[in-house]
Amino acid sequence: MGFLTDWLNRTVSDAEMETVKGKLAEVLYYKELALYIAKSYIANTISKCEFLVYENGKEVKNELYYALNVSPNYNQNSSQFLHQLVSTLYDKSETLVVPKANRLYVAESFAVDQKPMHENVFTGISVEGLQIPKHYKASDVFYFKLDDVGVKKQIDGLYATYQQLLSCAVASYRRGNGQKYKLVLDNAKAGDQKFAEQFNTSIKEQLRTFIESDSAIYPQYRGTDLQVVSGSTGVTSTDVIQLRKEVFEVVAQAFKIPLPMMYGNITNMQEIVKVYLSFCIDPLADMLSEELTRKTNTFKTWNGGKNYVKVDTSRINHFDILDVADKADKLVASGVASIDEVRRVLDMPALGTEFSQKHWITKNYSDVSSSLHEGVEA
Repeated sequence: MGFLTDWLNRTVSDAEMETVKGKLAEVLYYKELALYIAKSYIANTISKCEFLVYENGKEVKNELYYALNVSPNYNQNSSQFLHQLVSTLYDKSETLVVPKANRLYVAESFAVDQKPMHENVFTGISVEGLQIPKHYKASDVFYFKLDDVGVKKQIDGLYATYQQLLSCAVASYRRGNGQKYKLVLDNAKAGDQKFAEQFNTSIKEQLRTFIESDSAIYPQYRGTDLQVVSGSTGVTSTDVIQLRKEVFEVVAQAFKIPLPMMYGNITNMQEIVKVYLSFCIDPLADMLSEELTRKTNTFKTWNGGKNYVKVDTSRINHFDILDVADKADKLVASGVASIDEVRRVLDMPALGTEFSQKHWITKNYSDVSSSLHEGVEA
């Protein structure tokens, strides 16, 4: 008769239980990895932007500029602050930033008391594990909110189905590609009580050690034969890989990130970045700019658009200065931008001179009527 190794009953050790937990975690890993990639792309992009502050139509580098671009609070630099802001925003679909003594703090948790036709009130605010007893009106804080449908919440709900499919695919792959054995025994021993006791106390242990070890020796007794039972059922990793791809596609669509960016396989960088900026980053930058502007200005101080905050996304693209030299020349020569404005786009420090801040235009861009007049005179 044959005994399959599946019958080798034994107590599962703590170490083996951790292994089981690790295998279950693999199923969740794909989703968490996709979410991490998406959020890190967005956070890295926003942290690369400059938050410009304008007063009377001119850029200023005041305390708000310093807080947004250099040091928002005692414990974070601007990149760490913006990473926390973006991560919280996409996890919860909303983020609350609390100003205090010209410093900015991202709330870890809070509650909103909705007051239609009046200012909402924010309570239960927690910052860095510290509960703030103060109540804040909407005009006293920066409240950033995505659309009403939380991105991560929807992905979590959809992934519940994918998780079941992925679990089945992983389990089928392991079953189909695992190795099984059978122990063939002399029929005379089938009802032998002494042998049954010996089997339970020693042979099962030897079999387990042999099967689970990378290198081992199995003592084969007379009248026994350990045979391999092929576990291959033609199951491949294709199903697992396909489900993983679908999880990444769902996250990419939800975050409006081009799929090649999620895979890190970018061949047409310029076009893909344009799509990424247009549909993912620019709407977010506009939302951040509007909230920062309206909370730091009233209608009167806004002054018809002369006082505002703008998240500048123009410096996101990486430029090789030699590749764009002709284009930079055209911007200056046509009067579209000053030398300092072009230097900013190229991530170079502004000169700050009267010459570099002027707008120049070459004779090639003179008025058509003037050119005709000069031709007649010639």
